[in-house]
Amino acid sequence: MRLPSLLIALFVALTAATAPACESITGPSELQRKIAHEQEVIAAYSAEVAKVDALQRRFVEAWKAANELKELKAYRDALEGQVLPALDAYVKAAEAMPTGSPELAEIHKGLVDAYRGARESFQGFTSELSEANVESGYKALLEKMDAVKKAEAAYLEKLKLYYAKNQVDLVPAPESTPARP
Repeated sequence: MRLPSLLIALFVALTAATAPACESITGPSELQRKIAHEQEVIAAYSAEVAKVDALQRRFVEAWKAANELKELKAYRDALEGQVLPALDAYVKAAEAMPTGSPELAEIHKGLVDAYRGARESFQGFTSELSEANVESGYKALLEKMDAVKKAEAAYLEKLKLYYAKNQVDLVPAPESTPARP
């Protein structure tokens, strides 16, 4: 009669020892849940990228077209009528992108802040534009856009690491859009 009670004790001991292990096998771990959440955030963010990239391209194209103009008044009109509105549309769309997590929000913030600064520089350049300062003003504007280009590079590097950490491949756009013409 001792054998059944020993078997029952062994069964209870095995059940108690394996129950927590079974729970962790059947359900996702905390890390897996976090990665799944971040993947959802990445999917929502990525869904907006094409639209926002198109607005950035429109800004760059408007700036290129304005730079082809030789007459100062036509140049200022193009900056005010095409370039600044295109830049505004891009910044507004970039600000509205769904970041969904603190980590992605921080990565995205650097890019948005750089373009906000560029917007201020474009506005200042346009409002103060004259024959006397066009070259120096444009040089300062290009320096600001070089800072944007550096912010874009840092953003892409951080985004690549963030995507990799969350088991998503970052697929670069087929054609990289430069920050300046």
